[in-house]
Amino acid sequence: MKKSVSLLPAMALSVAFLAACTDDSSNGNPATPEQTSSSSEMLLPASSDVAPGSSSDIATEASSSSVDAYQPIDPSAITLDENGFAEMQAVYRSLQANEKVVFAVRHAERDQFVTRQGELTEDGEEQALEVGRKLVGPDEFTFSHTDYVRTYKTCLNIATGRGQTTFPNDTNDIYSEGWFVSNDSLFDEYSKKPSNTHIVVSSWAYNGEFADAFNDFNEKNEEMIKMLVGDFATASRVRVVCAHDNFLVPLAVYVTNKQVNLKVFEDNHKWINYVAGIAVVTNDAGTRRSYAVKGLESGVQ
Repeated sequence: MKKSVSLLPAMALSVAFLAACTDDSSNGNPATPEQTSSSSEMLLPASSDVAPGSSSDIATEASSSSVDAYQPIDPSAITLDENGFAEMQAVYRSLQANEKVVFAVRHAERDQFVTRQGELTEDGEEQALEVGRKLVGPDEFTFSHTDYVRTYKTCLNIATGRGQTTFPNDTNDIYSEGWFVSNDSLFDEYSKKPSNTHIVVSSWAYNGEFADAFNDFNEKNEEMIKMLVGDFATASRVRVVCAHDNFLVPLAVYVTNKQVNLKVFEDNHKWINYVAGIAVVTNDAGTRRSYAVKGLESGVQ
């Protein structure tokens, strides 16, 4: 059940999060959604009385936004960059009256701490706010995130940048690389130097290497896409899921039929950037169109 609560100071958020983890994505087989999910609906302040240190000052951010007014576009006007990414705002503005969209993106820039309590940097907060400004429009977005401060704060700042006065959100740690990994010990073994988790995940997604450490590529991606989209009749028109890099790379490779360039095993700069991921648009007839998307200037680092 969703509930409305007052916005808490940012320094108090860590109380709600679990103990440390050692990677940008949580490892291991995830728990079921029923075991890991919770939801709430924050009331975001509409004035500058946000607690000191908070990342959410809607009055300042919304009033200072220079984003153009929302202007719908035709889906055919969406273009891809040289790495195969569309802009999030273009996909949002392309929504037809009978369509809904879910964005699943990586969190914004984090600090040096990879634990669950690790925060966004100042630049990361500004990245998420700027993405929100680009997504100004007539809809109230809903949000999902993992049980990490950085994914929570990314969602919160996107809502703030949009000028929303509410923050409908839920938490679910199923959005992790553990969704795809079938054998933790093999995955860890393959990820040791000279390789790393990024190379292992990317090599598997494109070339089927290290397959004995993973579940079936097509089956697990399709299952997750259906979970992200949910039931059309009850889904919000726009939903943003903030998750982690090793979870999002296989999804981006899958929805683009390997056309997106995240081949970090060929070029170490071709890894998914902050606030980049996928968009899945569905209509009331069940037809789907999907994209790799970027919230920042580039979809790769």
